[in-house]
Amino acid sequence: MKNKVIKIFLILIINLNFFNFSYSDEFNFNVTEVQIYEGGNIIKGINGGMVTTNNNNIIIRANNFEYNKTTTLLKAEGNVILFDKTENITIESNEVFYEKDKELIYTKGKSEANNSINIKITADKYFKYNKLTSLLEAKGNVLIDDKKEGVVIETNEFFYLKNKEKFFTKGKTKVFIKNEYMINSKDLVFLRNQKLLSSNEKTSLEDMKLNNMYELANFKYSLNQEILKGKDIKVTTNYQKTNSDRYYFEKAFFNFKENNFLGKDVDLRFHKTLFDDEKNDPRISSVIGYGDELNTYFEKGVFTSCKKTDKCPPWKIKSNKIHHDRQKKQISYKHAWLSLYNVPVFYFPKFFHPDPSVKRQSGFLKPDLGSSEMLGDSIYVPYFYAISKNSDITVKPRIFDNNKFLLQNEFRNKTKNSLTIVDFSLTKGHSSSVKDGNDARTHFFTNSKVNLGFERFNTSTLEINYEQTSNDTYLKTFYLDSPLGLKNIDVLTSRVELALDHDDYDFITSLAQYETLGAEVDRYEHVLPSYDFSKNFSLKNLNGIFTFNSGGSNVLKSANIKSTSLTNTLKYNSTKTYYDVGIISDYTIALKNNNTLSHNDSSKKSSPDSLLRSSYIYNTSFPFRKKTKKSLNTLIPKISFRFSPHEMEDNANSDRRMDIHNIYNFNRLGLGDFEGGESITVGLDFNKNKIDKKKEVEEIVKFLDFKIATVFRANEEESMPNTSTLNKKSSNIFGQFNFSPKKYLSLKYDFSLNNDLNYLEYNAISAGINFSNFGTTFDFLEERGIIGNSNMISNSTRFNFGDNKLTFKTRRDRISNLTEYYNVLYEYKNDCLIAGLEYRKNYYNDADLIPLEELFFTITIIPLTTFSPDKMLLNKDRID
Repeated sequence: MKNKVIKIFLILIINLNFFNFSYSDEFNFNVTEVQIYEGGNIIKGINGGMVTTNNNNIIIRANNFEYNKTTTLLKAEGNVILFDKTENITIESNEVFYEKDKELIYTKGKSEANNSINIKITADKYFKYNKLTSLLEAKGNVLIDDKKEGVVIETNEFFYLKNKEKFFTKGKTKVFIKNEYMINSKDLVFLRNQKLLSSNEKTSLEDMKLNNMYELANFKYSLNQEILKGKDIKVTTNYQKTNSDRYYFEKAFFNFKENNFLGKDVDLRFHKTLFDDEKNDPRISSVIGYGDELNTYFEKGVFTSCKKTDKCPPWKIKSNKIHHDRQKKQISYKHAWLSLYNVPVFYFPKFFHPDPSVKRQSGFLKPDLGSSEMLGDSIYVPYFYAISKNSDITVKPRIFDNNKFLLQNEFRNKTKNSLTIVDFSLTKGHSSSVKDGNDARTHFFTNSKVNLGFERFNTSTLEINYEQTSNDTYLKTFYLDSPLGLKNIDVLTSRVELALDHDDYDFITSLAQYETLGAEVDRYEHVLPSYDFSKNFSLKNLNGIFTFNSGGSNVLKSANIKSTSLTNTLKYNSTKTYYDVGIISDYTIALKNNNTLSHNDSSKKSSPDSLLRSSYIYNTSFPFRKKTKKSLNTLIPKISFRFSPHEMEDNANSDRRMDIHNIYNFNRLGLGDFEGGESITVGLDFNKNKIDKKKEVEEIVKFLDFKIATVFRANEEESMPNTSTLNKKSSNIFGQFNFSPKKYLSLKYDFSLNNDLNYLEYNAISAGINFSNFGTTFDFLEERGIIGNSNMISNSTRFNFGDNKLTFKTRRDRISNLTEYYNVLYEYKNDCLIAGLEYRKNYYNDADLIPLEELFFTITIIPLTTFSPDKMLLNKDRID
């Protein structure tokens, strides 16, 4: 009994105090509870504690331990922390195994290792640590965080030689360097002492600062020098954007710290839309390329923008040195040859052009060479000068070989709320053999648009336009092309116009002068001022729209003819009414108040005159529709009743031609007055379309349509334009016929048949055949009787074969039996080069302008320039 009490007491003492004892020569246990099995071969320590090696180099803390003396395997479980004093490494995991005889430590599950130099390693499968070789192996979503060097490595399998500070990865590896660079590679080697990353596998490096991507067959990267080296390198700039350039190197190194590079066998491919043509492949190839953030140099380089194929490009420029200056935004060439289809044709000692990022930069523009019987041989060398951020000027001199000189200039100024363009020129040395001996000619055009920014209006703009020339034929003689886009080169317009756009109305007012070049009488017409006011509104009880318009002008002609007019118009357009039987109708009621005052104008009263007129129109139609499996046919009879109880102004001599397109319009005569009297417009529209059904989707294909209409009047109206034929009781019959039996065939016929049905006063026929590589169109126009007197036939033909195109155009006046012009153009065109040969013969004669027969030859090198040693005359004698 006494012995049992002693045993129980000893057990209590053991359980209430840590065991601290040495087990053989391997480990010291300092644990809460010890359990011994199998004759002392297995010992367990539970409920927390610590195990150390006898030399205290390894310290392990855990919740539970189990040691097998036979296999020398120590197993630790639960919040395990292992510290190796010799290697200064700490390993944390939930399970750690230590084979003492092999000095091998390994873990299971999620594990973490740290050392004294701020390297942290984590893995979620296992660690293996061999103390004899100082090799640490990790597997399963491995993360290495080197805080000192700013390197983070992500991989799936990893090896670390602690004594050599050498890291290895196996398989896919991702590296982050100071949050500036990201590397994607395989089988990476990191020599920490040499601060060197490398791999013999394909690698990509993303420069997250500059948004550039480097792709290499193998690489080396120095952390302290920030130098990247490799082979078979592809560099993509702005790689996350559409406009990316690509560099290819056989070998190269890149110094990210100094922002420079050096490469061998360089191939630079600019983005395909560099010159606004996605068919282009602009590129530079060179033996050596080097540069920094401001300059790039290519030694023995070749540049072209042509589409890349297995054949030689249509054109290329070979240069000893190509220099891209990013600060000046220029690309310059030294000792360069321009080659066409591999044949050198032009030598440039030195030239430059703006780089693609430049929208505007001072420098020479595309030159041009020319020759003309009237003007002689010439050279054209424009120069663009950027005066400031908001203004620039283009100086465009043309020097002729016969002492003629033309200087044209374009000035532009743009601000936040305005744009001003000035186009002016001076010519010396040219005298007309026909009209004057003055050898100096000038022109001056200017246009300014100002956004006034009135708060009450959606838009409020002021436009000032001025046009002046010293000679009537000057613009045509010298082929002057104004940036202001003259709509009519025979009439010059100077105008000041204010335009206001409001939610409720629109208002425009202007002062204008019109000059008709070449006119002997009434050369000038002044409109001082004019205005136009319009407003739309509706009333609740009426299903339609009211339109109110007020306009007026004060006109002064050069023969001291003055006229003032003020017109107010109120028009009501009803909505369409659809009846059950299928009839559709609508009506229009309009009131107009005309007020005029004139002086020396024989066509108008000299005393104040005020008239109130009204017009009433009722339209009705009865459409029929028939649909089959293969066709859709419509037949629409139309009737329009028109009535105005007032007399018209005398417009009998006004030139107005009616056709099927305007016969139903409210103001079909285009006059400032209503049609007088009563009239009925009767017409018929027929349309036949084919139905092409593909994959349950019906496609309507035009096949045939025919329209015809005529006007009947109760009484003749002598004040209506005679050429319209609407002044008669029964007008001409107007019609149109369109026929497209195939997609490549078309026939269009417009006609005007007199009311006796025996005389066609107007015929317009257009017949065409159009395939992808061939097309021809014949046009015939004939005007007879009251409508006019003309008879013209013309043809336009094109033929495409590959990159070649041949076009032919001609027009002949059958009354005078004279061909007005021939124009034959052969053109070879690909993505980067256009070569053209054009024969042109015309018979136009006006003062300085004489009939000419010319041959033009042009070569356009896209996007560089146009070379035109052309306008070579076939016949130097004048053509009568």
